[in-house]
Amino acid sequence: MSFMNEIKAESLTPQGDYIIVEKINYDEEQTTSSGIIIKQSQMLDSTFAQATILALGPGLPLPNGDIPEVGYKLGDKVLYDVRGRQGVSPDFDIIRGEHIVAVINDETE
Repeated sequence: MSFMNEIKAESLTPQGDYIIVEKINYDEEQTTSSGIIIKQSQMLDSTFAQATILALGPGLPLPNGDIPEVGYKLGDKVLYDVRGRQGVSPDFDIIRGEHIVAVINDETE
């Protein structure tokens, strides 16, 4: 068993521009309005994954020492490039802010 499998996301405080994201359950089934059952794993792209932000680092300082605001907030649903993930756990990934490609604005919730 790897070290990361034993750590809980809540016990980590990301530094710099690192972000801890909770992976979605790709085995979960969803039913469309027409009754079609779809598993998230059927729509999984090998490059991008969807997740929810659990924790954010403060950001990286600029050359003048200022730290710009991070453009995300806790609970944001994001699409990120999985090739950049680090510290992989069964439940969460640790990524850098630059690997987020989009914030998902789901108006149906």
